[in-house]
Amino acid sequence: MSLLQKIDPPGGGPAFPGGVAEGANLRTPCGPRRVEFVRNGDMIVTRTGGLQPVRLVWQRRLTADEVARHPDRAPVRLMPRALGPMMPQSALLVAPDHRLLIPGWRLAAWPDDRAALVPAREIAGTSDAAFIDRAPAAVTLYHFVFDSPQVLLVNGLPVESLAPGARVIAGLGLAERTSLFDRFPQLRKDPSAYPPAEYPSASGTDYLAVV
Repeated sequence: MSLLQKIDPPGGGPAFPGGVAEGANLRTPCGPRRVEFVRNGDMIVTRTGGLQPVRLVWQRRLTADEVARHPDRAPVRLMPRALGPMMPQSALLVAPDHRLLIPGWRLAAWPDDRAALVPAREIAGTSDAAFIDRAPAAVTLYHFVFDSPQVLLVNGLPVESLAPGARVIAGLGLAERTSLFDRFPQLRKDPSAYPPAEYPSASGTDYLAVV
């Protein structure tokens, strides 16, 4: 089995939720590393878990034709400092459903001291620095699976790793499901066995942009 799972989803649908675009940098103990060069076993700096080894790396291609047929799949572009100082440090392109870790004080009716995961599509349009980008002809999106859900620094912005819970597993294609069960055989019998996310979801909560 290849170290890098190249996914061609049946029917042209997304093979997995979320994803960060090629060219983005993950923080590692040896400095930044572009997502397309990360492999299984590489150590990644996480927000609260210290150094964690990547267990699976998945990639999928998002084409202009797919975006034309499914406009809701168009990626979100976050320009430098879109969410705050050094967040991100440089422009970042992510899938619209990829969740970002947002400080509580930037969310309406949310505890100031409790960060939450918010889909990128809900940040798009809140300022000129965060918007839906339908311009790319094609882009490769990457996602990473660890032993438990992690928050990673991608171009300096905290974003989630892929958490293969029961709902995600149900939507996976054969290739991803096979590689996932090979790595985590307990999920074959109990799709809810993957550890829960450390941070809550705040989907649908108003984002308070800096003015």
